[in-house]
Amino acid sequence: YAFGKFDDSNSDEETTIRAGIYNGDTLIYKTEINCDKGRWENTILNRFSKYERILSGKIDTNLTSCKSGDPFDLIFKVNNYHAMSWIFNAQPLQYGVREFAKPLQIPKMYQKNGRTVFVTTRPGVRRPAVRVSSKYNAYSATKFILKATGRAKFDRFVFGQCNAWPKGMENQCQNVRSWVHARSKANLTETSLEDNLKENPLDTNITRGLGVYGNNRVVHNPVCLTEKYFNWLQATVHPDQGIPKDDRNMRSVRSYCCCTDMRTGQVYENNPEKHCEFLFVCENEKKSCWEAYDREIGREVQEELEGLANGEQIVEEEEEEEEIDEMNDSSSRLAPVLDVNNTDNSTGVLASEVELIADEVSAARLSPVLTVNNTDNSTGVLAHEPEKEEVTEDEDWSSDLLEEE
Repeated sequence: YAFGKFDDSNSDEETTIRAGIYNGDTLIYKTEINCDKGRWENTILNRFSKYERILSGKIDTNLTSCKSGDPFDLIFKVNNYHAMSWIFNAQPLQYGVREFAKPLQIPKMYQKNGRTVFVTTRPGVRRPAVRVSSKYNAYSATKFILKATGRAKFDRFVFGQCNAWPKGMENQCQNVRSWVHARSKANLTETSLEDNLKENPLDTNITRGLGVYGNNRVVHNPVCLTEKYFNWLQATVHPDQGIPKDDRNMRSVRSYCCCTDMRTGQVYENNPEKHCEFLFVCENEKKSCWEAYDREIGREVQEELEGLANGEQIVEEEEEEEEIDEMNDSSSRLAPVLDVNNTDNSTGVLASEVELIADEVSAARLSPVLTVNNTDNSTGVLAHEPEKEEVTEDEDWSSDLLEEE
């Protein structure tokens, strides 16, 4: 992850953002975004030691203005030897989709008409079409180079198996959630957007997502207690190489759960070794993470909820009075009623979350997803990066054994 901002400096240079991975000084794969020309292009050094532009397109001006003061972010993601992708301000710098049947590492078995049927592939798997056929593959990289010219200035770099977001977003959980979601693998339609809003009433700014071009699965989006605060227990945080992949019993729960700072979204006390566990351990031990629960925030949220409840009671009393008045005066106007946000007809945060605050001695339930700390102590969550497996480069490209499940 590279973060930066456009300033108002006067420069004769074009405003560009360049990033690439190298084997020593030899290019593997790079991108260049040119604000002055409004275009981007991706280049490799091919097997014949020739520079080759493999992708290019226009900058989406709805996402990037290149104006002074506007921030920008660039994400580079490696899926396997020849599957790499760039995302600039939530715009995928690639196009095209391929579909194939993916071999299952563990075949599935079921009974049909008295016969045992084995399933060895999963059909209809969709992935980005581009194959980065560079002279050196992604795992040969020894160097990552960033360069900005003109009005573009870098101010932060985050790397590793992590999911990061811009600094300065404390007490803005819902904004963080929307930021991460916009770069995720979500592929929402108008209908699923409406369904998501019913299930998550605070997701008013959620976008469709990037589909197969995205950086992380939706399950890894931050989970918010309120619009401002993060849940203090985040589950299904994506695994890194620390979780075994060949354990059949663990495959369905290969994830971390972490106690989380409710203001920043970071792992509590910036200590994942102490406050993150395998998900199956959290479930077996009924981990509650009460050590991360901020009582001051709890009181604040409770007071807000009580205020809403009192407001509803006042509205109900006013409505009763107006109903009586209406019987005497049919021209009387109805008083406005508070909007209802949640599926259970309550207002504010979801009722199930409110119960966790009100009853501090009960065990907190595992809410889907979030957070851990990055190598630079910045805000972020464990990333959805695939583990490197023992395969050869000569294996069929369509197998995608290294891509995420």
